[in-house]
Amino acid sequence: MIDKPCVLVADDEERILILLQANLEAFGFEVKTAEDGNQALQLLETDTFDAVITDMNMPGAGGMEIIRHVRREFGPSFPVIVITAYGSVQNAVQAMHAGATDYLEKPFDMGDLRKCLSKWIESATVTDPFSGN
Repeated sequence: MIDKPCVLVADDEERILILLQANLEAFGFEVKTAEDGNQALQLLETDTFDAVITDMNMPGAGGMEIIRHVRREFGPSFPVIVITAYGSVQNAVQAMHAGATDYLEKPFDMGDLRKCLSKWIESATVTDPFSGN
C-alpha cells in the first residue's frame, strides 16, 4: 500500500482550513492543519510532512518564518506553497527569495493548487538523495 502524501496547511481563517482540508483529502492527500504560524512550527517539529501550504499573514509566526524554518530544517527541495489574500509583487518576491516554491493569491483554483502540490512533491521525491529513488 502506498502512503498518501501528507500536507500541513497553516492559515488563521477557519473556513480556509476547512475548505483546503476537504479538497486536498478528496484529491488523495492526508492533511493536518494549524490555526496559526506557531502551531505550524510545532507540528513541523513533531510530525512528518511532504509539503507545507502556508498563509503569509498569521498571528504568531507568519509565512516567512515558516518558509525559513522549512528551508533550514528540510532543505531547498521541500515544497512550501504560500497562499495569501494580501498579494503584491513585493510579497511574492520576498516569499520566493526566502524559498517558497509557489505563491498563490486567494481566491485560487483548487485544481491549480493540486497540480502545484503534485508537481513539487514528485520533484522533491525524485531529487531527494535519501528517498532511494
